[in-house]
Amino acid sequence: MLQWIHKQIKSVGFEVSDLRKIELASEEALVNVIKHGYKNESAGFIELSVVIHDNDKMILTIRDKGLLFNPLKQEAKVDLESPLEQRLEGGLGILMMRQYMDQINYKRDGEYNLLTMIKKISY
Repeated sequence: MLQWIHKQIKSVGFEVSDLRKIELASEEALVNVIKHGYKNESAGFIELSVVIHDNDKMILTIRDKGLLFNPLKQEAKVDLESPLEQRLEGGLGILMMRQYMDQINYKRDGEYNLLTMIKKISY
């Protein structure tokens, strides 16, 4: 799935650092779908779409039929001060998604979770 996303956006004009940020945010979002939406089931529906809007932003939508899971409400207060071994698990991925993307939206549409991530193209 990540290779497909990369293929869709590599020729758009993103800086290499922005491509990597999109890939990392996408990976975290997909891991959340599998881990929380499908509870590590062996199979599940995931649909990806990438739209380049007016040549100034990329809109990536992840649609799944997993359990209702709004990652934006799961964001915990992340402890960035304590040593790694003393920190509670969770929250860093969502924090990273928020920092790397310009906008993130979630909604439940019938039986589907829809997570939309937007990244502006800076030329």
